[in-house]
Amino acid sequence: MRGMSRWIWLGPAALLFIGTSSGIARAAFPRPLQSAAGKGAVAADHPLASAAGAEILRRGGNAVDAACATVFALGVVNPQASGLGGGGFAVVYKPGSPPEALDFRETAPAAATRDMYLRDGVPVPALSQTGALAIAVPGELAGCADLVKRLGKLKLRAVLEPARRLAAKGFPAGPHLVRAANDPRAVPVATPEQPPPPVPQPGYLALVRPGGKPMVEGQIIKRPELARTLATLQKQGEGAFYRGAIAKKIVAAVAAAGGLLTLADLANYKVVVRTPVELSYRGRRVLSMPPPSSGGIALCESLGILQAARPELGSLGGNSSAYIHLVAEALKHAFADRARHLGDPAFFKVPVAHLLDPAYHAELAKRITPRPSKNLDSYGTAAPMTALAAPPDDHGTSHVSVVDASGMAVALTTTVNLDFGARFVAGDTGIVLNDQMDDFSAKVGVPNAFGLIGGEANAIAPGKRPLSSMTPTIVLAGNGTDVEYVLGGAGGPTIISGTLQVLLNLTELGMDAEAAVSTPRMHAQWQPDMLMLETEHPLDVRSALEKRGHSLAPTTAARPLGVIQAIRRFPDGRLEAASDPRKFGAPASQ
Repeated sequence: MRGMSRWIWLGPAALLFIGTSSGIARAAFPRPLQSAAGKGAVAADHPLASAAGAEILRRGGNAVDAACATVFALGVVNPQASGLGGGGFAVVYKPGSPPEALDFRETAPAAATRDMYLRDGVPVPALSQTGALAIAVPGELAGCADLVKRLGKLKLRAVLEPARRLAAKGFPAGPHLVRAANDPRAVPVATPEQPPPPVPQPGYLALVRPGGKPMVEGQIIKRPELARTLATLQKQGEGAFYRGAIAKKIVAAVAAAGGLLTLADLANYKVVVRTPVELSYRGRRVLSMPPPSSGGIALCESLGILQAARPELGSLGGNSSAYIHLVAEALKHAFADRARHLGDPAFFKVPVAHLLDPAYHAELAKRITPRPSKNLDSYGTAAPMTALAAPPDDHGTSHVSVVDASGMAVALTTTVNLDFGARFVAGDTGIVLNDQMDDFSAKVGVPNAFGLIGGEANAIAPGKRPLSSMTPTIVLAGNGTDVEYVLGGAGGPTIISGTLQVLLNLTELGMDAEAAVSTPRMHAQWQPDMLMLETEHPLDVRSALEKRGHSLAPTTAARPLGVIQAIRRFPDGRLEAASDPRKFGAPASQ
């Protein structure tokens, strides 16, 4: 039927979607989790992780304690996406205190060099994506330890306990973990077209092939080595990871495999407290992550353009061709500026004020025409860059949204980058280490694994933090002091577009949290110059977009465009929480 689509998600609760080109029927989705005033809620991409955070809230912890407990649990049950071997960002808001952004992004080892992934002047992607040379200094544990110590109510020992228990007692393998572990890319084999791949690192192979066999959904997975590591951290604190026995095991394993990580790199790692980027949108305060995240600036720039271009954006009809066109064009401006201007602010002067200036947003809004421009120089500010191939999938990230009974909120995104990071487990620690070095520009103007390009600002340098798409975001209500929305997501560059669309679904289209995260999405990122749509978008919308001049990317049912976790807080303190069904998550309440 033209103008109609039907969509079934085989998640924890099957979702039936019935949509039209003019908008989305809210009744098509189940109701989001409701939490009464005086209670907290957690939204994560695994039910057991959300439950771990809710447990900590019941034990007297606050939003910070719950967010970190959830993150630690995610590293156990979804090791393809995050864990102690990764890093991330958090935006935290406590009523009565200034908001803060915590940067615990991985950093390049001191021995890293600008051309370390070039061979004969040509980037070799495998070097920055798999194996010991791809590993950057992890920051997740340092970030959560800092948050818990400064802003939490409980001790780190208590916050680690749900994760230790899951690792020791085991958990049923979830569909997302099984899909990642059994992906042909997880343990590649030789083909007539491809020479024999490197032998998988033993610790990694044991993780993805438990008992030497492919992982099966529902199979009980135990991670005793990681449980022992978590128990050591409970007794000795984060110092064991960055300066003690665990640090020595990590460095020995990486060095033996040809990596650069040293004891000094771990000991010298520092968490950075930053000020969130902020934008006024429809009378609300949008707080998001500053550089080296590109997400916050790209989100705010897109919102500013849309605010200037269309005062009544919702009147276009959610997911109509006119609506998608306008959102896509705003995103293309933001991604153009991302590629040209963003990097680690410790190494490069980022023009934040210019990129967040409402006058600049109004100028960009005027450039949006009924058809997309074929002149890529017309997007954003400055010179063009080379055209790119389409970006591949990314599942190596997790996001957690938490609001507690006091109205304190945490949006925390953590990652190991690609699935299972560097596909490297550090000795007998059970820690899956990141491949975050791939987020740098191996060569200026050449795409990374997500099809994203970087300029000089994101070139490799010792101690530098690579650019990221992570977009943890907190939105304060019109009074400027009360939390209204907490959201963020996983999915490489689709984090930015996904977070933007969910926020628009909530604010412009009046959806509840479940409908907002479940509705089909699109993605546009300037280069490659194509528009990506999830398969559920109706045929008439696709046709109308093509008539407008958009080049539509091939779509596959298995490729979600972002995985978003969202919580809405009402003025009376009630909460509404939803986990994106694309990753089979589920929220939990206190």
